[in-house]
Amino acid sequence: MQQTIGAVSVNDRWTRATAKPGFAWCVLWLVLCLPWLLGVWTIPFDAVQQFFPAVSFTAQQLLLGDVPWWNPYLHGGYPQLADPQMMTLQPTVVLPMLLAPASLHWFTVVILLHVLVAGMGALKLAATQGLQRLPQLMFALVFLFGGVAAARLQHTPMIVSYCLLPWLWLALDQLRRHLHWRHAVLAGVVGGLSALQLTQVTYLIVLACAVYTMAAIAMARARRTRLCLQLAAVGAIAAAISAPQWLSTFAWLAHTNRDGVSLQAALPGAIHWQSLVTLLSGNVFEQGRGDSWAFGDITTDYLYMGAVPLAVWLAWGGAVVRSDPRGARIALAVFVLAVLFALGGATPLFPWLFGWLPGLDLFRRPSDGLFLAVPAAAWLSAHALQSALQRDPLRPHLPSLLVVAVLAIAGAWLVLGSGRLQGAAWLAISVAIGAVAVRQLIRHRSPSRWLLGLMLLDLLIFNVSTSFNARSATRPVLTATRPGPAQSAYQLLSAQRSEGPPERALAFGVGPLTNGAAVHGLALANGYNPLLDRRALQMLGMPGDPLDSVQQKPETPWTPDFDAPLYDLIGVRWVLAPTAFPGSHAYDAELQVMQRDSVLPRMLNPTAVHRHDEDLPPAAAFNRTDFNSTVWLPGATQAACADAGAGTLQVGATVYRASGLSVQVDAAAPAWLVVNEVSAPGWQASVDGAVIPLMRANGLFRAVCVPAGRHQVAFRFSPLQLWRDGLGQRLGR
Repeated sequence: MQQTIGAVSVNDRWTRATAKPGFAWCVLWLVLCLPWLLGVWTIPFDAVQQFFPAVSFTAQQLLLGDVPWWNPYLHGGYPQLADPQMMTLQPTVVLPMLLAPASLHWFTVVILLHVLVAGMGALKLAATQGLQRLPQLMFALVFLFGGVAAARLQHTPMIVSYCLLPWLWLALDQLRRHLHWRHAVLAGVVGGLSALQLTQVTYLIVLACAVYTMAAIAMARARRTRLCLQLAAVGAIAAAISAPQWLSTFAWLAHTNRDGVSLQAALPGAIHWQSLVTLLSGNVFEQGRGDSWAFGDITTDYLYMGAVPLAVWLAWGGAVVRSDPRGARIALAVFVLAVLFALGGATPLFPWLFGWLPGLDLFRRPSDGLFLAVPAAAWLSAHALQSALQRDPLRPHLPSLLVVAVLAIAGAWLVLGSGRLQGAAWLAISVAIGAVAVRQLIRHRSPSRWLLGLMLLDLLIFNVSTSFNARSATRPVLTATRPGPAQSAYQLLSAQRSEGPPERALAFGVGPLTNGAAVHGLALANGYNPLLDRRALQMLGMPGDPLDSVQQKPETPWTPDFDAPLYDLIGVRWVLAPTAFPGSHAYDAELQVMQRDSVLPRMLNPTAVHRHDEDLPPAAAFNRTDFNSTVWLPGATQAACADAGAGTLQVGATVYRASGLSVQVDAAAPAWLVVNEVSAPGWQASVDGAVIPLMRANGLFRAVCVPAGRHQVAFRFSPLQLWRDGLGQRLGR
């Protein structure tokens, strides 16, 4: 009797907990994210190497009272504001990071808080669609931890935009139903925040919202004008919020290596057809646990939404199609089209869209389409669970059963053909979890504890604690207390740091240092980012990906070796690598160093000008130039300073900041001042507060003609100037 009473008590407590889906969601989120929240793991790979350093730099600049538009610590200087993935203008990320700007653990927590808030939006969205509490929780779990939503946590700009999707979907749905202006404002604000990250995920979300709004207008039977006005307000609000980022990115894009991607360059980013088998089990290719033999990228080619959602859909999907045919068909169509899109050239869909859909050629990974497959799968599985809880009889969805049968045969063939039978065991585990879930739904009227427990276990095994989410463990970006090459590099570079324009290093094979140097104000002439200044890439040859060794560095006509004068101009004092290379010596047991003693001063006063008619100076003549006395300028440049016999000047007090430089000069006659810092659209120069022409010197750097006398010369990076320069050039061509 006591056991019965105890069991009833436990069940009652669980029922009361699940009666509040928001509380239950917080508990589920806490369990799934606990290792990250405790600092045992950090979100790995690109989140550590690329996105956290950028956000950390932004937050630190704001705390210093400076603006974070220009980052002088990467690639010799980089317009961070114009990079669409750096989240410089994303308040939901940057403002919390002000509390601990250099903490990678706090950055991880901030991103996971986006997932928590997104789950709350998913619950509200599911509730408005009439779903019961348990289907609401399944909807949120699949939405936020299914497939690539979990596998690609490292791509934090995409995750941030994706986490705003439930709220955007909810606001648009409520706007369509009720035509309240508060829903229009919510949709505009959320949509604008989502659009601040100009990734392909954002692009696809915008497309989906455009299709949704056009369908809503077409289906409106009354008050269509009011709906159109409110949707126009949504677009205006979203555009106003996201415009600074869009304007900055497109103003700079023509000067980069990514102003359009060819179809041939995009197709390698598609998923492999074999990866479709991951819909059945998350570790069939041991990509999550073990020695991966997966096809393609183990994170981007990931479809596993969970065994329980898949099994529930297979068992009751036919009932959903019968009870809500329009909704089911739309969700199925979205899922199928997203997968076909992600397959790239394996089907005609992506090449066809690539040929005529504006903007698609700016992105390089068809696999990003899987981000739209996840919410479609969440909708289908949650509505199937609703049918099961309503005691509808088993009504399988036969097309889905057929597809799963084909995938199962393909999976068995791939596993047996590879001789790696562990994949069959993982498939069997997923099948067992799904079978138990269906059995519990048939046998029990209140299966919430069993079902949520199975889903939690499944997601922990396959989507959370996998190598592509937990591999980085507790490794920091850069620290002075953890032994290793990064620690040695930090000690070397921080000891040489000065208050003025920085001298720089080239780092090879020191992964945490590649962008992590920006967290600690250490300057590099290379970095990690696929979006690069075209001229810097052409002259320096430093690719966007981190290089493991010095020998991998591509040669260019301007940098055939480390004696090249271009390295002197950009201020490369040190070349660092963990292993020996020609000209290096051991700094300690962890790091090999080459020290370059020919670095030029950060400001020069040449008295003669060489002109080049091509975009860049001729390499052979450039490499023979004495840059103390001569500067290369584009042929069309005009100024009051003479090309021969220009004046000399004295450089006085200098104030250096990341996005600006102020220097006092005293010139006997009109004189050239060259600042050996990378230039880009957005930089402007002034003398005593009056704007003067800023010229591109020596291919990459900044030069001005200073009038005779004592003056205060200032260089400042301005978003407004960036828009004027970049967009004016783009519109004028």
